[in-house]
Formats: sequence, C-alpha cells, structure tokens
Amino acid sequence: MLALDEILGIVYLHPTGIGFLGNLTLLILNSFNFLTTHTVRPKNIIIIHLAFSNAMVLLFRGIPTITRLWKVRCVLDRTGIKIITYMQILTRGLSLNSTCLLSVFQAITISPNTSTWVQLKIKAKKYIIPYIVLFWIFNLLLDMLVFLQQDGPKNSTVNKYGCNTGYRDLDMYNNNRIKFQIITCVHDTFFACLMTSSSIHMVLMLYRHKRSVNHIHSKSTSTKVSPETRATQAILLLVATFVLFNIFSPIFILFMSYFKFRNTWMIHTSALLSLCYPTVSPFILISINNQIPSFCAQG
Repeated sequence: MLALDEILGIVYLHPTGIGFLGNLTLLILNSFNFLTTHTVRPKNIIIIHLAFSNAMVLLFRGIPTITRLWKVRCVLDRTGIKIITYMQILTRGLSLNSTCLLSVFQAITISPNTSTWVQLKIKAKKYIIPYIVLFWIFNLLLDMLVFLQQDGPKNSTVNKYGCNTGYRDLDMYNNNRIKFQIITCVHDTFFACLMTSSSIHMVLMLYRHKRSVNHIHSKSTSTKVSPETRATQAILLLVATFVLFNIFSPIFILFMSYFKFRNTWMIHTSALLSLCYPTVSPFILISINNQIPSFCAQG
C-alpha cells in the first residue's frame, strides 16, 4: 500500500515528465525552423524562450518536490537550497514574461495594416531579442532580493529527507519575504493585465475579420481557417490557460503569509497548479501547424 507522500510524488511526476518532454519537443522543432529558414521569425524566438523557461520551471519545481515526497536524502547545503529556490522564482517570472510577449506580439501582428500599426510591427520585430534580454536582467535583479534576504532554513531537510525549497521554504515571520511576495504579485498583475488587454484586442480583431469574410464563406464551400487565425486562437488559449493555473497560487501564498501559518493542502495545490501551465502550453503551441517543420507534418 502506497503512502500518501508516495502517491503525491507520482502525481507530481506525471506533469513534470510529460511537460518537460513536450517543451523539449517544442524547443527542438522551433530551433530547427529558426536555423533552417532563410528569414528569422520573431515568433519562433519567443516560443523557443518560452519552451526553455517552462522546461526549467518543471525541472526546478517538480524534481525537488518529488524527491522530498519520496524521502530522497537532501545533499544540498544552505547555499544550494537558496539557489534552487531562486531558480524556481526566476524561471516562473521568465515564463510569465515570455507568454505576455508572445500575446502582445501576436496582437500587433494581426492588427490592420494602417501606417501606425505598420510602424509598430516593424519595431516589434526588431525589439524581440532586446526585450528578452531585458526580462532576464529585470528578473535576475528582482529575484536576487530573495537570495540575499533568505537566511536559509535552520535544518537543511524536512525530517532528514527532502530539501526545503520553494513553498516549503516560506518564512511566515520574515517581513522582507512578505514584502517581496507583494512586489511579485504587483509584477504578475501588471503582466497579467497586459496579456488580458492584448487578448481582448485579438478577440476584437478576429471578430471583425470573421464579419468581413462572412459573406465570402456563405458563397464558398471552403471555410478553412487561416494559419494566422489558428495561431491567434492557440495563443488566446495559451493566455487563458496561464491565467487559470496561476491565479490561485499567489493568493494562497499571500493568505498563508498574512495569517502566519502553513497549510499542507494549500502548499500542494499551489505547487501542482504551478506545474500545470508549463505542462499544457507546449502541446497548445505544437498544435499550430505552421510551427511544425514540413517533414514532420508529412511523416
């Protein structure tokens, strides 16, 4: 008979393993397109960065949780535990930024070709890589506050097994950590609002496009959806998935921080929800046919 922790470890293992393989596949497919095509597609660069960020989220969040639940002895010292926790926060921030950047870029791409939008489209393509570099710098500096202010747990393990990382390393009585959680929530809210705004814009563009071609579809037997529309729909689903799986986690953390107590089911729920988006997202993006190399589509 399996113990509860062993069952939870198996539950965590599935999204971690499946999601990591999915992101690795997405990373390879888009890297192949990026290296073989004559023209650089900015969307490929964003998706490559998003797949890498999500894979790292699964690696640094999923594996430490599984090893702790399966009572694997912790071999890390305090510095190692702080680095793992730092990487958990860093990779999640990069995943959020990449999803937001992809949403905004797609919203600009499908906008009408007026003089203003054309200029913005040209600038958007030029500044993709600088924005990604800026995201790295911003997250490295912001999350460094956790690394510097975190004293590390008094004991490096929980019951001699499993490292105190992530949610297990929350110090409910550290006011600096609580302030950082508030700053993180403000950061997440800003990018969530930006994603929501771009999503609303894309929905309006798709609705107008559908109305403009409705009479064509009524006279034609073919109602095939364009690749750009299909990509837009997938990115809208991606944003909705991100918001759905990430809205509760910061609420739980702030709730526990405010009332100064740990709740096991809240910790497990927050940790599991944080793994759902990086697990599901690669399969949503792989479903976009124009992201898959032609030899894969024919095979």
